Amino acid sequence: MMGVMILFMSMIFPVFLGAAVTLFFALPKKWRPGVLLAVSYLFCGWVDIWALPVLVGVSFLTWIGGKKIRALQGQGRMGAAKTYEVAVAGSFLLLLCGYKYGPYLAMRLGANGDGAWKIAEGLVMPVGLSFYVFQAVGYLVDIYRGKSKGEENFICLSCYLAFFPKLVSGPIERQQDFLPQLRALGKVKFWDRGRLSTAFAYMLWGYFMKAVVADRLAVTVDQIFAYPELFDSFWLVLGAFLYTMQIYCDFAGYSYIAIGCGRIFGISLTQNFKAPYCAGSITDFWRRWHISLSAWLRDYLYIPLGGNRKGLARKCANTMLVFLVCGMWHGAGVNFIAWGLLHGLYSVAESWGRGRGWKQKGGGVFTFLAVAFAWIFFRAESFRGALVYVGEMFTAGIHPGGWKQAAELLHLNGVEISVMAMSVAIVWLVDILCNRRHLNLPVLIQKKENAARYLVFYLLFLAIFIFGIYGPGYQAGQFIYMHF
Repeated sequence: MMGVMILFMSMIFPVFLGAAVTLFFALPKKWRPGVLLAVSYLFCGWVDIWALPVLVGVSFLTWIGGKKIRALQGQGRMGAAKTYEVAVAGSFLLLLCGYKYGPYLAMRLGANGDGAWKIAEGLVMPVGLSFYVFQAVGYLVDIYRGKSKGEENFICLSCYLAFFPKLVSGPIERQQDFLPQLRALGKVKFWDRGRLSTAFAYMLWGYFMKAVVADRLAVTVDQIFAYPELFDSFWLVLGAFLYTMQIYCDFAGYSYIAIGCGRIFGISLTQNFKAPYCAGSITDFWRRWHISLSAWLRDYLYIPLGGNRKGLARKCANTMLVFLVCGMWHGAGVNFIAWGLLHGLYSVAESWGRGRGWKQKGGGVFTFLAVAFAWIFFRAESFRGALVYVGEMFTAGIHPGGWKQAAELLHLNGVEISVMAMSVAIVWLVDILCNRRHLNLPVLIQKKENAARYLVFYLLFLAIFIFGIYGPGYQAGQFIYMHF
């Protein structure tokens, strides 16, 4: 990603955001959707110039496709409308599969020659493609099902797909939630203390999760997963736990920053996380983790397949297929398929147990351990690498005498360990509190008195400034879900 420096963690992003906000509120209100689209295209082009024509092309075909489906339905040609919807949506999914699996298949099946294999090997996933393709497919399906009349305005539809805070890593928005907000942008006032304060809280908490927690953990996690043979079982288990926290704070951090950016412009994005590690079951976990993707897979794949309406065996088969697709969506490689199928097996086991009246004791602990184990396959560079890691984790043994040497190898001193432990503990405590209150931290903060709210803002800003990893030479700022 040549233009990655404009992403949320770069020093230039506040300048970009400030310019976007200035244009949005300074220009005539009727121009606001166009302004958002223009800055979103600039953002996309800066991050990845080759992604921009793909984004524009998908937007145009989605707009034309929606209009054509409505026209055919208006003529009573439902079969033709269905064929058109399948053709356009199918072409988008094929495009996604080509970019995602072309390089992988080329490498596996022989890209040493010339021609198509070499072209496939050189494919680079356009930024955000996985996210806005799912939005485009959902848009077309909803029109065919009669749940939406579609969007006549090309600028609004394009902004729905391209809106820069969610472009890189979602959330995957629904048209019925997003498009009405675009039509109401003229009502958004610049000075709305509650909206701006909430936006600031979302962004601060997101930056804390990313810069202080995720990127600090990444340094240690990368070393442990790169050389598992150098560490005993204690450190390998710790590495799996740290990655479990890293990926959560990385992805949730992005989502909170995106929500905060959207709120500045008066647009409320989907809450993608609700204290997922407080879940009491795998089913509950997927209601709290990457909520927009889980809901999309449920509504556009699981339910159309029959859901749980055709008996336990069919429900289990549907569940396994959905999680297979979920794994494949995240990346090309057997390790991603294994990660998806592990969650499928977890879910099937839960369904089977519930059908026999079993009550799961210690559900929260078991769920966390099961999720953390599956993350090993997600994090490993390959399926074989994951098996090596798991094998070492269960057979290396525990050797306290070598812990000091391992800590030195990982460049962990007392201060670094203390910062990591404290930051992870803060995230856990905040999630426990928010889970009990059924609110996200930024919303919870807004319910407090000014003094308490400003104190939280000050402490978060201080923590980011002192303990955050950023600045010149900083290369760890790519969000993990950029790759998917």
